[in-house]
Amino acid sequence: MPLVYSASFKHVKPYKTSCLGYFPGRSVKVVLVRDVKNTHENLSELNRLIVAEDCRILNIVPSSLKDPFIDLCYFLECDSDAARRAIEAIEKFGFSKSATIVDSPLDDLALIPFFPLIVAGRRAIIMREPMYRGLFRGFRKRLGVGAAKVFLRLVGVDVGREAYEALSEIVRGLDVVDALKVLLMIGQSLGFCYLEELKLEDDAIIASLAENWEGAAMRNEYNSPQCSFTKGVIEGYLETATGERWDAEEVECLAMGSERCTFIIQRQA
Repeated sequence: MPLVYSASFKHVKPYKTSCLGYFPGRSVKVVLVRDVKNTHENLSELNRLIVAEDCRILNIVPSSLKDPFIDLCYFLECDSDAARRAIEAIEKFGFSKSATIVDSPLDDLALIPFFPLIVAGRRAIIMREPMYRGLFRGFRKRLGVGAAKVFLRLVGVDVGREAYEALSEIVRGLDVVDALKVLLMIGQSLGFCYLEELKLEDDAIIASLAENWEGAAMRNEYNSPQCSFTKGVIEGYLETATGERWDAEEVECLAMGSERCTFIIQRQA
């Protein structure tokens, strides 16, 4: 089996989150099945029962992939009678403690009821582009570009320190480049950036990030680098990891028309 380097991931399809589904003009029911034993045989039989009641399964979202007992959220294309029959069949055969139709504001909109979202043991929040773009632009509008960049870098430093503490068990014992790679690869898996390249040249670490969320939110709007929050995160993370001060100078940025955001990262003298 070939080893796939992260740079080849740009050729795969984007991940479309299962947190919500919009199916224009279709009748969708959200059914929550509680406390299901998490075995392949059990889940297969549960799916068979639902399909037998004239319900088309559009999506299945489990509360966990590894827990022994889980909740299952089904997005079903069917009418209300079919959904009720499916619930009766589930309860009759004892697959769960309860099964319920979850209220939705629209017939063609399906939203998972799970809360909160947990990633690697910690609560996470999905922030769509209109919101974070508004934040980055809003800081510049209210504070001015220069002050906003200073503020975002300082906040980023604090976030980077927190990130290292959260990942310390994973990255402890790694050299500085590999420790930074863990941070950026986790960032990639959560949608912040795509790690195009990470390398050591002389005494500098070169990190190239494709579609970094900060620069992409202000694409082609400035003539200078703008990823001050990302800069601060890198500096705060490495400072906490090594006990030394670092400088992450951004030399390419999507906000200034570059194809990527590139940082030259060096220890401060």
